[in-house]
Formats: sequence, C-alpha cells, structure tokens
Amino acid sequence: MTNKSISIGLVAALIAAMAALGAWHHTHEALEEARLQLISNELQPIAGVLQENQALIRELQAEPFREEDSGILESYLAKIRRDGVAKHADMKQLLDTLAENNTAIVTLIKAYAPHSKTAAFGTEADKFRDYASAWRDRWNSVMEQFMAGGNYASSGMPFPKDFPAAVDAEIAAAK
Repeated sequence: MTNKSISIGLVAALIAAMAALGAWHHTHEALEEARLQLISNELQPIAGVLQENQALIRELQAEPFREEDSGILESYLAKIRRDGVAKHADMKQLLDTLAENNTAIVTLIKAYAPHSKTAAFGTEADKFRDYASAWRDRWNSVMEQFMAGGNYASSGMPFPKDFPAAVDAEIAAAK
C-alpha cells in the first residue's frame, strides 16, 4: 500500500509539474507577444515618423522654402509677409504635417515610456517632448507674429539629435 501511495503521489506531482510548466509556457508566450506588440505598435512607429520628420525638415531647409540665414519657421514668416499666406500653402501644409507628427511621437512616447528598457530612451524622450512642445508653441504663434509684425527669436529649441539613436537602441533592447 505504501508503494501504491507513493506512486499515486509521484503521478500527481508529475501532473502538477506538467500543469505548472504549461502555465509558465503560456504566460511566457503572452509576455513575448505583448513585447512584440509594444515594438510594432509604439517603437517602430516612433522611428518611422522620426524618419518622415527628418525628410520634411530637409525639404523645408532647401529651395524653394529656405530663406537666407533663417530657420524653418522664420523662413515661412518672411515668405508670407513678402508674398501673402495663400502663395505658401504648400509650405504651410508641410509645417502642419511636421507639427502633427511631433504630436504623434509624443503620444507614442507617453504610451511606451512605462515599458522603457534603456535610460537613454527616457532621457532623450524627455528632450523630444520639450522640443515638440516648444516647436508647437512657435508654430502656433506664426499668425500672431505675422499680424503683430513681430519676429521670432533667432534660435528655437534644437532638435534632440540623439533621440533617433535612442529609439533604435530601445528597439534593439526590447527584442
């Protein structure tokens, strides 16, 4: 009877171990899927929109949008003063897209931040949020500056140049 009780106990223990292993495997798979979703739903879109923004900025810093010794917003302000707002609708559309992209990046950063794996991402994300906020404020004040005849200060908040690399490092760390 003792051998039979031991055998039943061993079988029960084996069944419990197998059930625990199955539960662990299921949990591990769910965590892996959640991690992959964070990468594809938040980090990779940040990287993609950053690339789009860099292309927009290069376009806005080139002819026909560029004004000598002026930044992007300063150039737009000079152009609409000289030629009128309607003549530079194409530039306004690019600037609107840049502003919308910055807002999208900030939203994605806020969604991803609690899951951040690297310190550099958090630091650079904070810099980007500050940059995006300052840029939005400057963009939103273009018409006020235009109507008041004012000008922008010569320097705006610089783009956090290390942010794209921090996003790439975060993607690598999250994989």
